[in-house]
Amino acid sequence: MEIRLGLRWCVAGESGEEIPPALIQLLDGIARGGNLRVAAQAAQLSYRHAWGLLKHWEERFGAPLVVLEQGRGADLSRAGERLREVWHKTLERNSTTLQEASQQASLQLQRISSEPVHEHLVLAGSHGFGLTSLTALLRKAKIEPEVQIVGSEEALRRYAAGECQVAGFHLPVGAYGKPLWGRFQAYLQPRRDVTLLVETRELGFMSREGTVITSPEQIVARKLRFLNRQPGSGSRLLLDILLTEHGIDSGTLKGYEDEEYTHSAVAATIASGRADVALGARAAAERFNLRFHPVVTEKYLLVISRETLRRKPGAQLLRLLGGQTYKRLLNQIPGSDSRGSGRQIELKHIPVLLFGRRRSKSGSVR
Repeated sequence: MEIRLGLRWCVAGESGEEIPPALIQLLDGIARGGNLRVAAQAAQLSYRHAWGLLKHWEERFGAPLVVLEQGRGADLSRAGERLREVWHKTLERNSTTLQEASQQASLQLQRISSEPVHEHLVLAGSHGFGLTSLTALLRKAKIEPEVQIVGSEEALRRYAAGECQVAGFHLPVGAYGKPLWGRFQAYLQPRRDVTLLVETRELGFMSREGTVITSPEQIVARKLRFLNRQPGSGSRLLLDILLTEHGIDSGTLKGYEDEEYTHSAVAATIASGRADVALGARAAAERFNLRFHPVVTEKYLLVISRETLRRKPGAQLLRLLGGQTYKRLLNQIPGSDSRGSGRQIELKHIPVLLFGRRRSKSGSVR
């Protein structure tokens, strides 16, 4: 059983009247073509119905939504443009959360329905576009993933506590990754666990058009509004390292305490004008037409026990990660690189592969 969740916009108060999606479709059509009649046809409304819908909601908002000019068609007013923008930005900002909630609802109801239950895999992980592609392929392979989107450190904590079978986390390549790996290792056991490479991606400062940010000092100096990720997320842990390196107190960063849980939500907030800059993935920046300045290259890794990897869900996960279908999907995501996806990496090899620490002749790592 598949459940789909969506957003409903209702006017607060006694009436609780719902703003119909048809109104936004009508505004979209006018924005594209500048003609009310054509927009009504595209929204599958009669001209009379479309006209009445506009007038009704203009009265409710107390402002014109469309400007009609004799011989010049129709244009959106400032109010119409604002309504359309807020509608779409809100939907984009919450799309990932709704998708994950839909997946959870479908899984729970599947367990009480007469439909055959698929193989089950509980995965806690930091948000990543590669992870979204992977979970879609798992479902097609009859593996039902229960995905919990949390920060990297929280995902590893849940894994260590036995609350999930797989945990996803990010590690920067190079010097920035060393302190994070030192922190993450406490949750892992070399004999029990192995990591799988999901993707390589770019992380950097994303900002609105005309505002190119290359360092934390610029954010503070220009008094820009920053938007952070939740505590324990890879992006936030990296930000704290950057602030320390540049001698910046987090209290001087306007918006440091303001949080979002996915890169898409962060980018949507910046695009809507409610924040100026954030640390996030290139894919999210390009999706919302933001400027992007790369800071680090990251590896997204999954940790899984050797025992789980030998069973069907784990083996299927490994097969999909190394398959051409997944790599083709991943290569369509800006800033993502599929080379090495599906590679098994022993915990002891991560410092050498990611941070450049080499073994001496005596065998010690330096």
